[in-house]
Amino acid sequence: MNRKLATSIVAIGICTCFFFLFGGTTNIRSEENRAEGLAERPIFIADTDIFRELERPPVEFYHGKHTLALEKEGCSVCHPQDKKGNLTFTYPKLRDDMTEQRLMNSYHDNCVGCHRERSKKGKASGFVTCGECHVAREVCEDPSYVPVTPDTYCPLEDVYHRDCIACHKEGGHAKEAAGPLNWKDFYVKQKARKEADWPNMRFDYYLHHKHEEAMEKRCEVCHHISDEKSSCRDCHREKEEDGTGSFRDVAHLGCITCHMERKKEGRNTGPFTCGGCHVEGEERPLKEIADILPPDGGQPGEVMISIEGARMKPVPFDHKAHEMQTVSCSVCHHEKLVACKECHTESGNTEGGDVNLARAYHEVSSQRSCVGCHESRKSEPSCAGCHESIEGGLNEASCLVCHSGASNEGTDVGDIGMIGAPDDILPEKLPEEMTISILERDYMPANFPHRAIIDRLTDISNDSELAGHFHTKQATICSGCHHYSPVEENKQVPLCSTCHSVRKEPGGSNIPSLLGAYHRQCLGCHKEMGIEPTGCTGCHAEKATAQAETVKK
Repeated sequence: MNRKLATSIVAIGICTCFFFLFGGTTNIRSEENRAEGLAERPIFIADTDIFRELERPPVEFYHGKHTLALEKEGCSVCHPQDKKGNLTFTYPKLRDDMTEQRLMNSYHDNCVGCHRERSKKGKASGFVTCGECHVAREVCEDPSYVPVTPDTYCPLEDVYHRDCIACHKEGGHAKEAAGPLNWKDFYVKQKARKEADWPNMRFDYYLHHKHEEAMEKRCEVCHHISDEKSSCRDCHREKEEDGTGSFRDVAHLGCITCHMERKKEGRNTGPFTCGGCHVEGEERPLKEIADILPPDGGQPGEVMISIEGARMKPVPFDHKAHEMQTVSCSVCHHEKLVACKECHTESGNTEGGDVNLARAYHEVSSQRSCVGCHESRKSEPSCAGCHESIEGGLNEASCLVCHSGASNEGTDVGDIGMIGAPDDILPEKLPEEMTISILERDYMPANFPHRAIIDRLTDISNDSELAGHFHTKQATICSGCHHYSPVEENKQVPLCSTCHSVRKEPGGSNIPSLLGAYHRQCLGCHKEMGIEPTGCTGCHAEKATAQAETVKK
């Protein structure tokens, strides 16, 4: 068999999944799948650090199936225990890795030995022969052009690389050349390898609330050292430091052990399979936890964000209000529950990932920064109708909205930035509906409900706390459509045709014609906000059709 047919990622141990309580992306799955724990990706047992070149394909191991099958016996059937009787979650249970042969025997003794023993007792069991466990995939299920952590890679299934590989193998044919190619060393950077490609888990407010109820608010069960209710990562880092266990180890040891003990006692508990916690899916919707208060860790209500020597005024930050707009503290705090400036310094350092404090607050592309989070909200349907067509993004006026230096403490958040009624600024003779007849040659005129649109956008703005801070004037609503025109109270704004001509000259400016401007603005807003109409006849009927209807009447 080809020795390099299926070299795979390192997967030492059966439970090599990462259990992130305060980091990464939250993944929520239905309760049926979560309890079942079967819809999981396999762990590829290869130990490539020791078995440099595999004689057979790696074993695809499904941890969830084994956990359910051995539920009564418990995890100690496969995993060893330390001196205190706690599981260590390494594998094999009796591991001898002095040589390749001895390590291979360790796997076979544990896996095959268990299967044979269960088979003798008439219990459901697994495979016992080499070819049943070490199975080569003949067809790639999900070929990738640039594999990072592939299970197996089939070059011949990848049309993009087939001819390239054949040519680079000094004239060999594709079928003969692609097989023995050491694709792992050719494509995959060693630093990019991962032990297991499991999604991270976030311990959100909902899960924290469930644990509070289960533990009858005995916080010391989990927060076992610090008197303050802090993040696990305040003490437990990526790797073991000064005798303090790594976050991964203590999370699996503490959480899974607790779940298993409660299961034995017949009490309600959480999952204890990899697939039960590390699941694919979207973040838990905010509306599902709207009634759950964030954990009380003595966090402040409002703080003034200031930096010594800064040239701009401090920023009043309503911590409590922001908590209610998130599903977990980790949405803003990466690991430690401390102020941003504790890790992100003015010039940047290693602990802060070389991201200085200014970028930590203002990086547009980051969901954790203030500006980045606010900018992402503009893509929501209620906001995108206007913001999608506004070019330039933030400007210097935006800075002053936050850097006000004035505290809002004691002020009802709902009253901040409420813009007034449209009547305060609209011209007296402005009609509630307008007729747009630019397409009258082929279509009937379109009726434009100008006042109804203004009222609707005003309501949307006043219903949003975020918009309430930035939409400080009623004229802000008008600027969504009148994007370049000066908007003054009680005065008519220039017509669209002032800037957009009826006829688009070839080779002219980038300003769209009047026809293009109407369609971009009107249809663009409708599509972004997900409202009707979005087609031609939704706004104006075709003339022939309209005339025919008139004749019938």
